[in-house]
Amino acid sequence: MNSRVRAYLSRNHFAAFLQREDMDSVLNSLVVTGVFLVIAAGVGIRLGRSGKPYGFVKLAIHIVLFLLVLSGVVASLYKVQAITDAGFYPKLFLYVTLLALLTNVAVGITMIVGKRTNPNMIVTHKVSTFIMALSLVAGIIFAASGI
Repeated sequence: MNSRVRAYLSRNHFAAFLQREDMDSVLNSLVVTGVFLVIAAGVGIRLGRSGKPYGFVKLAIHIVLFLLVLSGVVASLYKVQAITDAGFYPKLFLYVTLLALLTNVAVGITMIVGKRTNPNMIVTHKVSTFIMALSLVAGIIFAASGI
């Protein structure tokens, strides 16, 4: 093998290594975001069982956890967009997660501000959280597999 071929192969191997390191960074962000989502869902379940008026501390914790989930999803989206060979499915499932997250926040704000909570809003809030969790898990699986 001549020196040009060796140099080309070593550059491509290094580029593939960097690509995998970048995808590992996305995977770490997704896992941490998933942990925050599970905690936020747990706090939300406790909040739903306590009924209105919501306690300030529980509601504040739930909102802060939501902001952490939102920032984790956005950071993961930025990271995955920067990787040229990231694949279609991690991006797709992150966008689905973001859409469910925005639905969740719209319904959550309506539930906080509204005098009475409509049962349909509660169902929408729970279903959007479930869709968010499923799409986040799917994004983690596809990011880990490299598809």
